[in-house]
Amino acid sequence: MPSESKTPSFIECLRKLVKVFEEQDIDYMFIGGLALPAYGEIRATQDIDVAVVVTNLQTLEHLFHELAKRGFELTAEPTLEAACIYVLDRKNMVDVEIWLKPDGIKFDKELLTRRQRREMPDMEVWVIGPEDFIVNKLSRADRRARDESDVVSVLIGQRGKLDREYLEKRAKEFGVFSLLHVLEDKVKKIAK
Repeated sequence: MPSESKTPSFIECLRKLVKVFEEQDIDYMFIGGLALPAYGEIRATQDIDVAVVVTNLQTLEHLFHELAKRGFELTAEPTLEAACIYVLDRKNMVDVEIWLKPDGIKFDKELLTRRQRREMPDMEVWVIGPEDFIVNKLSRADRRARDESDVVSVLIGQRGKLDREYLEKRAKEFGVFSLLHVLEDKVKKIAK
């Protein structure tokens, strides 16, 4: 996770985001490169990806009004049809992607139950569960080699800990079951 310092930082940006989400009673979870260290290798990331559960326009508009009050600049009007809405924390110079419809994620009770609370400097945050992290990464429309190596890292780091039944169910649901098996075979070869 990013380190804490007196200069503008990811941590300060994260604190502001988490405060808004929790004050507004918005279910959220960090996804992408920021969530990776919870289950796999640590790697640099240049933005913050967060998935939020918002089902009506009034709540969405209120959320973005609160973010704007805390210095986040919106790049477009918030709309429920958007998959992702980009904002910039100008003070900390951090780009934030707020995902309303992330690839490979079905907002349901099971997903929210599986997210995990993780410690950060002076705060706790919600992070996507490892199985959903894998499916999210593999389901990306713009999937890159980096996403697949992130998945390999999680498969190695969580060996023997993943809920296979749930992972396979979600992978089938989002059409990435065969790709998951290819990467699992790769992990088996690495382990030999």
